[in-house]
Amino acid sequence: MEQQTLITSKDNSLIRRYRRICEDKRYRNTEHVFAAEGLRLVCEALQEGHCASLYVTEAAWEKHAGELRDGLTKPVFISEQIARHLSETEHPQGVFALCYSTKKPLRKDTLRRDGRYLVLYELQDPGNMGMILRTADAFGIDAVLTYQCCDIYSPKVVRATMGAIFRMPVIEAPPAMPLHLHLEEKHLRSYAAVLHPDAKPVTECRFGKGCAVWIGNEGNGLPEDAVAECEEKIIIPMQGNAESLNAAMAAGILMWEMVKG
Repeated sequence: MEQQTLITSKDNSLIRRYRRICEDKRYRNTEHVFAAEGLRLVCEALQEGHCASLYVTEAAWEKHAGELRDGLTKPVFISEQIARHLSETEHPQGVFALCYSTKKPLRKDTLRRDGRYLVLYELQDPGNMGMILRTADAFGIDAVLTYQCCDIYSPKVVRATMGAIFRMPVIEAPPAMPLHLHLEEKHLRSYAAVLHPDAKPVTECRFGKGCAVWIGNEGNGLPEDAVAECEEKIIIPMQGNAESLNAAMAAGILMWEMVKG
């Protein structure tokens, strides 16, 4: 192991900062960093160039130094007790990182005419958000736009993305009217996923390139003003007795239809 001071105190300034970033959304936004825990997530952060600082136990470094050494990020060594203090999981692997934020604002040159986009409007469940970002990454969606959603950098969301947080472009979106103007300027057709008698079955849609599918809040769906800004209403046809699907499941089906041809 490389010679370096071992942090054993919870009162160490680096440890206090890490915990605050985990717990305080406002502080995360101010510092422009977020926390990642576990070998897989941290390795993804290192590979994608998003790792700002690395925290590891001696045992974890001895076992995984080859995977964690990138030539740029000098590890901070922590005791097993501190690893348990930092961890959000029951069985910590002793590998943690602070990562640079990747979320971008919406600008004129952000969107492409032939892009496929997912608009998440007031989505609040961290598990849904993480799974949607992971699925969007898997299906090659060009970007996910979020308006007044849960924080994508909360530890629960970051874990649920399984590393997609470092690859999937996420764009901070404005309210419905100005967002629609951005989409319209790029000739991107908007589809509102809604439970509505006039909604068209998604299986009958031919999205092609140049589209944006809007998904709303888990309990309330899309607000009327957002639906009004979309050119088409779409619905996932179901044959069972359930009235609706989980937001992440619905998003996965809609993204599959968006990209299948």
